[in-house]
Amino acid sequence: MAHIDSTIERRRPGYARRVERIEGDEFEGLERVVRWLDDLIRIPILNIRIGLDPILGMIPWIGDTATAVFSLYLIGSAFYYRVPKVVILRMAMNVAVDYLLGLIPFVGDATDFFVKSNRWNINLLRKHARTQGRPGIGDYLFVCGVIGALVLLIVGGIALVFYSLKAAERLLQY
Repeated sequence: MAHIDSTIERRRPGYARRVERIEGDEFEGLERVVRWLDDLIRIPILNIRIGLDPILGMIPWIGDTATAVFSLYLIGSAFYYRVPKVVILRMAMNVAVDYLLGLIPFVGDATDFFVKSNRWNINLLRKHARTQGRPGIGDYLFVCGVIGALVLLIVGGIALVFYSLKAAERLLQY
């Protein structure tokens, strides 16, 4: 697929730089992270691929939080590749839905087999990556705001878990 993209891009002036950046080692590193999180192991009978996301998701709340942090790296990379802000917001929503579903016991474990937010996000990144000039201060503020909101969501999830555990502990003491 990269060969087809590079052939198309070379015909259009001004896009040769895009091809170099997308086919570089950094993009392959992102693909490797996504493969580890979403597609590492193939389950033969079901013909489903799973990664560390559903495996770590078995650890209540901690596993989903850890994989959400790795997803933030992918969103930060979208800024590096100058993905439009609307697409970055969509990527953040994919991570937020995956994270919030993952916090629900049993439901989150089941959905981790089908909700592949990192795979969806790398496909969005691959589709929308381009070089359109230098990002402005508004771009930096927007991406920082989106990542900040996701960090607050993750911190809120952690606080909710600790509050729930404290409440359960108090109930068990009576």
